[in-house]
Amino acid sequence: MFASPLSAQTLMPAEAFIDFALGKTLRFVHLSSGRLVGDEQFVSRTQTIWKTPENGCVIGQLYVDRGRVCFVYEDIRGDMPACWWPYEYDGGIIVRPVGEFTRGVQRIEGVSDEPLTCETLPMS
Repeated sequence: MFASPLSAQTLMPAEAFIDFALGKTLRFVHLSSGRLVGDEQFVSRTQTIWKTPENGCVIGQLYVDRGRVCFVYEDIRGDMPACWWPYEYDGGIIVRPVGEFTRGVQRIEGVSDEPLTCETLPMS
C-alpha cells in the first residue's frame, strides 16, 4: 500500500509560521495543480496584505486561534475568518484550510523580501 502524498507532513506551530513569514511576501499555489492562489505580505504579527490575480489587494487581520493561523479580510467573506493549519512538508511549507474555507491545500512556492505592488496600497 502506498502512503498518501500528505502523509509526511509535520504540523508547524502557528507562532513559528508567523515568525517565518513576518516581514516577507509569500506566494501560495494549489498543491495539486500548481495554480497561483495569491501572494500575501506579512506586514506585522497582526496585519497582512492579500493579493490575487482576480481581485487585487485587500488588508487582512492576522491572529492565532487554537493553534491555527487565521485571517479576516476587508471586503472578503464579510467577517468570516479564513483559518488554516501550517505544515512542514517535503522540504517546504503547506497550509491546509479549516472549516468552510475550502480552497484546498496550498504550498508556499516563493518567499520574497519585496513588498506587494498594489494599485492602491492599503494604509493603516
